[in-house]
Amino acid sequence: MKSKSIKAGSTGEFKVALQKAMSDGFAPTLAIVFVSVKQDRKALCEIFKKEGIDLIGATSSGEFIDGHQSSGGIVGMLLDLDKANYRILIREIGGNSLEESAKNMLEEAYASFSDPAFIL
Repeated sequence: MKSKSIKAGSTGEFKVALQKAMSDGFAPTLAIVFVSVKQDRKALCEIFKKEGIDLIGATSSGEFIDGHQSSGGIVGMLLDLDKANYRILIREIGGNSLEESAKNMLEEAYASFSDPAFIL
């Protein structure tokens, strides 16, 4: 697995940084991103969708990566994982407790993998 970190002050800068990161043939399949609420999160999601990169992340009140720290920006870790080796599960909790919902997702993960790891 190969990974690269990128950072930017806007979605436009992030798109340029992503293209630069992929210019050597690097083909990420998954991005873990922390983004300020000041940024256009829908535009950021579209950037990843167009590139076929799965995305997980969160809004933040400060972004940090590789010794870089900012407020109001976007940072991301790009990974070239085999898509057969991970799943992104998003489920409605509905009337279930958080514990019950997590257990249901755990069972779903064990049906797909013999030794899964989780980020909840």
